[in-house]
Amino acid sequence: MAKIILNKAQVSQLVWDNRYPVKEEEKFLSRCIDGRYEKNSKLKSQMSKLENNNFLPALSIPGADLGELALILATANDFGLAVDYEKVFQGLIKVVGGLKNFSYHTDSHHGGLALGCGHFGQILKDFVAYNLQKKDIEFLEEKLKFLEKKDVLPVILEGEHLEGAVLLIKGDWAVYPRYYLATDEGKKLVEVFAYHQSLADERRKILAKRLIDDGAVVLYPGCDEDYLYQVMSDEAENHLFETLNRLGKDLPIYSVVFDAQGGFDIEKR
Repeated sequence: MAKIILNKAQVSQLVWDNRYPVKEEEKFLSRCIDGRYEKNSKLKSQMSKLENNNFLPALSIPGADLGELALILATANDFGLAVDYEKVFQGLIKVVGGLKNFSYHTDSHHGGLALGCGHFGQILKDFVAYNLQKKDIEFLEEKLKFLEKKDVLPVILEGEHLEGAVLLIKGDWAVYPRYYLATDEGKKLVEVFAYHQSLADERRKILAKRLIDDGAVVLYPGCDEDYLYQVMSDEAENHLFETLNRLGKDLPIYSVVFDAQGGFDIEKR
């Protein structure tokens, strides 16, 4: 299937039809930036406390919680911070509300627990580019086996990648990434990579405090949780664009800013 590169008008139509409000009680549950999630994606065991099988997290970040775990380790490597690996993992589990809420994914045409995640796949191919070390990869793979043993299984996405744009989202609304776009040849399936900047920032502030309070990360004298939040944010931007440059090179990037009522402004970056 041919990929359609989306212009501003097409993105505006997608956002208008596919927007949905963020629910306070669900805002720290995550999904990946992958464009293959559907409105009716059934998020299996990690969303077990939620009765609505049609639930799709608003918080979209590279690699979902698995990607965030890698991000914390990369931040420590990049900025010379001491970390306790297990405490880092447990701190993230606390922030997401328990082990069953830990989110990651694969797809139907890859083996392994997370090989169908493009972000994690790129990390495995070139972990140095993500400021990770071999011991970090071994830890991530160990935790994947642990999650499987605890029946915390990946979301399995279907289909090929058809992302035709990148959305950088701010505000209290989110966007379903799959959409059937009206064209002269009928409706065509399109997708977008979606990164929810506001929710990622909000959760990362909570996570930074949790990591410090739990002794998971040891900072330099005079540094505090705001410092850790900032360096994690810097590393998050590096990870996001490292993956986008690999998987979505030359795709247009649009900033989508929602107001409280669901209205929005779109600007091409």
